[in-house]
Amino acid sequence: MKRFRVLWNIIRVTSADVVFYGFLAVYAGAALVLPLFEPGIPRTGDALWYLFESFTTIGFGDFVAQTFVGRLLTVVVSLYGILVVALATGVIVGFYNQLVRARTRGTLQSIVRELEHLPDLSREQLADLSRRVRERHLLD
Repeated sequence: MKRFRVLWNIIRVTSADVVFYGFLAVYAGAALVLPLFEPGIPRTGDALWYLFESFTTIGFGDFVAQTFVGRLLTVVVSLYGILVVALATGVIVGFYNQLVRARTRGTLQSIVRELEHLPDLSREQLADLSRRVRERHLLD
Protein backbone atom coordinates (compact mmCIF):
# COMPACT_ATOMS: atom_id res chain seq x y z
CA MET A 1 0.00 0.00 0.00
CA LYS A 2 2.88 2.36 0.81
CA ARG A 3 4.30 1.91 -2.70
CA PHE A 4 1.02 3.01 -4.25
CA ARG A 5 1.05 6.15 -2.10
CA VAL A 6 4.60 6.92 -3.21
CA LEU A 7 3.61 6.34 -6.83
CA TRP A 8 0.58 8.60 -6.48
CA ASN A 9 2.69 11.33 -4.85
CA ILE A 10 5.13 11.20 -7.77
CA ILE A 11 2.28 11.55 -10.24
CA ARG A 12 0.75 14.41 -8.24
CA VAL A 13 4.03 16.32 -7.90
CA THR A 14 4.54 16.22 -11.67
CA SER A 15 0.92 17.32 -12.30
CA ALA A 16 0.24 14.13 -14.26
CA ASP A 17 -2.79 13.62 -12.03
CA VAL A 18 -4.68 16.19 -14.12
CA VAL A 19 -4.26 13.93 -17.16
CA PHE A 20 -5.31 10.94 -15.07
CA TYR A 21 -8.46 12.68 -13.79
CA GLY A 22 -9.24 13.77 -17.34
CA PHE A 23 -8.95 10.18 -18.48
CA LEU A 24 -11.34 9.03 -15.75
CA ALA A 25 -13.85 11.70 -16.81
CA VAL A 26 -13.63 10.72 -20.49
CA TYR A 27 -13.81 7.03 -19.59
CA ALA A 28 -16.90 7.50 -17.40
CA GLY A 29 -18.57 9.81 -19.90
CA ALA A 30 -17.97 7.38 -22.76
CA ALA A 31 -19.32 4.51 -20.65
CA LEU A 32 -22.51 6.47 -20.02
CA VAL A 33 -22.99 7.50 -23.67
CA LEU A 34 -21.95 4.26 -25.37
CA PRO A 35 -25.06 2.21 -24.47
CA LEU A 36 -27.24 4.93 -26.06
CA PHE A 37 -25.63 4.41 -29.48
CA GLU A 38 -24.48 0.79 -29.45
CA PRO A 39 -27.15 -1.92 -29.61
CA GLY A 40 -24.60 -4.61 -28.78
CA ILE A 41 -23.54 -2.86 -25.53
CA PRO A 42 -26.81 -2.56 -23.57
CA ARG A 43 -25.62 -1.52 -20.07
CA THR A 44 -23.14 0.94 -18.57
CA GLY A 45 -21.30 -1.94 -16.89
CA ASP A 46 -20.87 -3.61 -20.26
CA ALA A 47 -19.62 -0.31 -21.68
CA LEU A 48 -17.08 0.03 -18.85
CA TRP A 49 -15.84 -3.48 -19.55
CA TYR A 50 -15.72 -2.92 -23.32
CA LEU A 51 -13.77 0.35 -22.95
CA PHE A 52 -11.39 -1.25 -20.48
CA GLU A 53 -10.58 -4.11 -22.79
CA SER A 54 -10.23 -1.63 -25.66
CA PHE A 55 -7.77 0.78 -24.04
CA THR A 56 -5.72 -2.04 -22.51
CA THR A 57 -5.71 -3.73 -25.94
CA ILE A 58 -7.01 -6.96 -24.45
CA GLY A 59 -9.94 -7.07 -26.86
CA PHE A 60 -11.77 -10.30 -26.00
CA GLY A 61 -14.39 -9.54 -28.65
CA ASP A 62 -17.40 -10.15 -26.40
CA PHE A 63 -18.56 -6.60 -27.23
CA VAL A 64 -17.93 -4.79 -30.51
CA ALA A 65 -18.64 -1.20 -31.49
CA GLN A 66 -20.70 -1.13 -34.68
CA THR A 67 -21.76 2.50 -35.04
CA PHE A 68 -19.63 5.51 -35.94
CA VAL A 69 -20.17 7.11 -32.51
CA GLY A 70 -19.24 3.89 -30.71
CA ARG A 71 -16.07 3.50 -32.76
CA LEU A 72 -15.15 7.15 -32.28
CA LEU A 73 -15.60 6.88 -28.50
CA THR A 74 -13.51 3.71 -28.53
CA VAL A 75 -10.69 5.44 -30.40
CA VAL A 76 -10.74 8.47 -28.08
CA VAL A 77 -10.71 6.36 -24.89
CA SER A 78 -8.06 3.99 -26.27
CA LEU A 79 -5.69 6.78 -27.35
CA TYR A 80 -6.22 8.65 -24.09
CA GLY A 81 -5.54 5.44 -22.14
CA ILE A 82 -2.31 4.84 -24.04
CA LEU A 83 -1.30 8.44 -23.32
CA VAL A 84 -1.95 7.99 -19.59
CA VAL A 85 0.10 4.78 -19.44
CA ALA A 86 2.97 6.35 -21.39
CA LEU A 87 2.90 9.49 -19.26
CA ALA A 88 2.88 7.55 -16.00
CA THR A 89 5.77 5.40 -17.19
CA GLY A 90 7.79 8.43 -18.24
CA VAL A 91 7.12 10.25 -14.97
CA ILE A 92 8.17 7.27 -12.88
CA VAL A 93 11.35 6.64 -14.89
CA GLY A 94 12.28 10.33 -14.82
CA PHE A 95 11.72 10.54 -11.08
CA TYR A 96 13.77 7.39 -10.49
CA ASN A 97 16.63 8.76 -12.60
CA GLN A 98 16.61 12.00 -10.60
CA LEU A 99 16.63 10.02 -7.37
CA VAL A 100 19.61 7.94 -8.51
CA ARG A 101 21.49 11.08 -9.59
CA ALA A 102 20.81 12.77 -6.25
CA ARG A 103 22.02 9.73 -4.34
CA THR A 104 25.14 9.51 -6.50
CA ARG A 105 25.81 13.21 -6.06
CA GLY A 106 25.44 12.84 -2.29
CA THR A 107 27.82 9.89 -2.27
CA LEU A 108 30.38 11.76 -4.36
CA GLN A 109 30.18 14.80 -2.09
CA SER A 110 30.73 12.58 0.92
CA ILE A 111 33.75 10.93 -0.67
CA VAL A 112 35.21 14.29 -1.76
CA ARG A 113 34.85 15.60 1.82
CA GLU A 114 36.77 12.58 3.07
CA LEU A 115 39.43 12.98 0.37
CA GLU A 116 40.00 16.56 1.50
CA HIS A 117 41.06 15.12 4.87
CA LEU A 118 42.97 12.19 3.41
CA PRO A 119 46.13 12.68 5.52
CA ASP A 120 44.01 12.60 8.69
CA LEU A 121 42.25 9.29 7.90
CA SER A 122 43.17 6.12 9.72
CA ARG A 123 44.00 2.87 7.93
CA GLU A 124 40.48 1.55 8.59
CA GLN A 125 38.87 4.72 7.27
CA LEU A 126 41.04 4.54 4.13
CA ALA A 127 40.03 0.92 3.59
CA ASP A 128 36.36 1.84 4.07
CA LEU A 129 36.68 4.73 1.61
CA SER A 130 38.36 2.46 -0.93
CA ARG A 131 35.61 -0.15 -0.53
CA ARG A 132 32.85 2.44 -1.05
CA VAL A 133 34.50 3.79 -4.18
CA ARG A 134 34.77 0.25 -5.61
CA GLU A 135 31.14 -0.58 -4.69
CA ARG A 136 29.80 2.53 -6.39
CA HIS A 137 31.85 1.84 -9.54
CA LEU A 138 32.93 5.48 -9.53
CA LEU A 139 36.15 4.72 -11.37
CA ASP A 140 34.68 2.56 -14.17
